[in-house]
Amino acid sequence: MEVSINGRGSISAAGDTPAAVAYYANPKYPNWSVDAATGMPVYRIGQLPAHAGIEAFADKRPVDRSALLALYAADQAVEEAGWREEEFAILIGSSRGPTEKWEAGYDYFRETGRAKLRTSPETTLGGIGFALSAYFGTSALASSMSVTCSSGFHALLHGVALLEAGMVRRVLVGGAEAPITPFTLRQMQALGIYAKAPKPEVPWLDFANKPGGMVMGEGAAFFALSKAGPGATITGIGFSQERSPSLTGISREGLALQHSMRGTLTAVGGAPDVIVAHLPGTRRGDDAERQAITAVFGEAYLARIASAKFATGHTFGASGPLALDFALSLLRAGDRNYRRAMVNATGFGGNAISVVVGK
Repeated sequence: MEVSINGRGSISAAGDTPAAVAYYANPKYPNWSVDAATGMPVYRIGQLPAHAGIEAFADKRPVDRSALLALYAADQAVEEAGWREEEFAILIGSSRGPTEKWEAGYDYFRETGRAKLRTSPETTLGGIGFALSAYFGTSALASSMSVTCSSGFHALLHGVALLEAGMVRRVLVGGAEAPITPFTLRQMQALGIYAKAPKPEVPWLDFANKPGGMVMGEGAAFFALSKAGPGATITGIGFSQERSPSLTGISREGLALQHSMRGTLTAVGGAPDVIVAHLPGTRRGDDAERQAITAVFGEAYLARIASAKFATGHTFGASGPLALDFALSLLRAGDRNYRRAMVNATGFGGNAISVVVGK
């Protein structure tokens, strides 16, 4: 399997694509702030970049912040791919969907006993994909899906499947999440997995330091995929589902991740130079991934594990795509001479996806 990444785009607390690449190379701390409503740490995007086209679109068609972030990242990917006048399918993953619109709509209902006219279409998960389709003027498939924190990678998986089946020639895939809302933050706090403050981490993981909990962030990343053209190449995808009685559905041994990583090795025929791990920042989640990587690659590979969450926070459904964007930055950097990277994503329910990308 070989699928080309013709274009990419991202936006997160680390910046948009060019700014994020610079931040990954030279981290500047702190990159997080304290949410005023809850007092909890978050990775919030600062002022959005100026973009007349997106701003005009959002004025005419009010969209949730998750869709707005998707527009910024997707626009970069389409521009880099040169697809402005082309037809392409769109697949987007989001764990929570239009969270701000949903919470605002329900707050209004609780206060008045009525729902506003556009509440239903504005709060549906499908609205994110439809907004992208309307913005780019496409008539091909436009779909949104939710598979918890691996949602963005499930969109990528389905996009690759469409290309491999010959059902589309071009597909825009990615993830978007805007979960920094009081109700969503309190949900994570209730699970007992939220950090009091992010640790001053760097991209390279030191498992001697115990994780202090997850910190939520917002962001989006998109990729323009085809079977040909310039760019890095996706050479393998592995996926799995496990059954565990834990709250997250993930076993202590990370069995789903073991299966997904082995699945990519079958496809690509060799181990990666670096692994960009999911590593949510929770003790159980991080330890499960450590055990899974050790089981598949051995202890020596623990020195080859990187993470993008030091710069973006945990962006739920966008975390896989943002990690892939980070992996592509590592491949392009050249200072470590990496030629192949593996990127992991896991989610509630015990699902896991691993993607291998090469120069």
